[in-house]
Amino acid sequence: GEDINFADLKGTLLNFVRAFFEREPKLLFRPSYFPFTEPSADVLMNWELPDRSERWLEVLGCGMVHPNVLRNCGIDPERYTGFAFGLGVERFAMLRYGVTDLRAFFENDLRFLNQFA
Repeated sequence: GEDINFADLKGTLLNFVRAFFEREPKLLFRPSYFPFTEPSADVLMNWELPDRSERWLEVLGCGMVHPNVLRNCGIDPERYTGFAFGLGVERFAMLRYGVTDLRAFFENDLRFLNQFA
């Protein structure tokens, strides 16, 4: 769209995370690199472990669509901008359901996986 900027991206992601977790999240936007966006960022979310300690977990990557990508799609990057993001579904499930080890989702233990069916 016209006049879309990184603040719009941050606001969209913050609203999504608020709605998904039904609470006010602590997010950290860390500069990163993706070839199709500029600027780019990794988004980390603070979460509390069962032992009450806290840690940051990377949950998604995002950025403003690179002008060359827009140009190659026939879109004028001088007039239009956009943002992109991709999230790790398993990481959001970890945070929502208190799973402390990402590998649990890939070990094919039906006793674990059936909790989410």
